[in-house]
Amino acid sequence: MKAKTLKPTKVNVVTLGCSKNVVDSEVLMAQLRANNIAVEHEGHGSDHNVVVINTCGFIENAKQESIDTILAYAHAKEKGLVEKVYVTGCLSQRYAPELKDGIPQVDAWFGTRDLPRLLKTLKADYKHELVGERLLTTPAHFAYFKISEGCDRKCSFCAIPLMRGNHISTPIEELVKSAKHLAANGTKELILIAQDLTYYGLDIYKKRNLAELLAHLSDVEGIDWIRLHYAFPSGFPMEVLDVMRDRANICKYLDMP
Repeated sequence: MKAKTLKPTKVNVVTLGCSKNVVDSEVLMAQLRANNIAVEHEGHGSDHNVVVINTCGFIENAKQESIDTILAYAHAKEKGLVEKVYVTGCLSQRYAPELKDGIPQVDAWFGTRDLPRLLKTLKADYKHELVGERLLTTPAHFAYFKISEGCDRKCSFCAIPLMRGNHISTPIEELVKSAKHLAANGTKELILIAQDLTYYGLDIYKKRNLAELLAHLSDVEGIDWIRLHYAFPSGFPMEVLDVMRDRANICKYLDMP
């Protein structure tokens, strides 16, 4: 018998893990809202019938938190409190084959780059014109700002490439568009994030292009602070320091491992 399709009345998006997951959830919620689907973030009410859990699979504690959260919503589904449970994010990307049999209450599992497929399952269309738009879950004055996805470094101690894939930079023009959209909605501080900020641009510009990106973002009207998180020291583009020196709204701050 063909499975019954369900049009969500409201989707509850639950975010676990790092700031990159936060951005992914915000993008998902903006897409859902554009499809006229009601959405909430980590809601505790009883008016949603679909739950999407954006998981973390990086360290043991984070994996356990993700599994515990999935089990909690699986139990809620058994009690009739929700109708559909979907799991996405890093844990799902890496461990879905092992988890499927143990948690059959989950209706579908999605990887870290499965947004269009997830939206289709939620009876929504992926809207390309919304590139860069998000429904913020942070206080309005700041936003995490993801400039690339994945990582090409194959460090023996890190499983990120297995979960997030190879490095893909977002083009400067798309990032500037996103920054302008955020600024127009009251965002004052951009916190730049990636698996490795200093690797930015190598794939699409054939050079480390973080300094040029910073200069363009610095010109966006309304952005008062730009802060850099996770700048890998190996291969650091020294011209970034020149941009920091010359641009007042780029914080004299580097987060390095």
